[in-house]
Amino acid sequence: MEKSLSRLLLAFLAIALVATACGGDDGSLEVENARYRLGRPDLGAAYLELTNTTGEDVTIQSASAEGVGRIELHETLMGDDGAMTMEEATEGFTIADGETLVLEPGGKHLMIFDPEGTEDLDIVLDFGDETIEFVATYDAEASADTSGSMDMDDMDHDDMNMEDDSMADDG
Repeated sequence: MEKSLSRLLLAFLAIALVATACGGDDGSLEVENARYRLGRPDLGAAYLELTNTTGEDVTIQSASAEGVGRIELHETLMGDDGAMTMEEATEGFTIADGETLVLEPGGKHLMIFDPEGTEDLDIVLDFGDETIEFVATYDAEASADTSGSMDMDDMDHDDMNMEDDSMADDG
């Protein structure tokens, strides 16, 4: 009887360890609806929802992907003069435990510089002590909608005040 109880206890412990190592239902970062579009051949933005159930607040510190020049964390804000401005979020994006961060047009987003093409991107988010990787699908329809005249929500960076003037294209 004692041997059976010991085996049962060991089996339960093994299952608990596997569930914890795999993230289980709690203790994870879950990415949904990841996609990106291009406003110009050299400039785009990625959007997604990221849910944090890790038990603690986390901060996205940076993002990267093969096949792009660089990715920056950006946020669209209303300036004191009433004009929309886009700024790099140098402090990152913090997601409280139990919350979902939504990256969307006209708000927080991942700014993609110099993509090599329009293939799906394997994006890596760096949280400092861990990283997660996900696939952002190329949204050809949204890209086609923004290829001509773009409004604020469609990333018209030429008409915005940007912190780093080197990112604005005068041509």
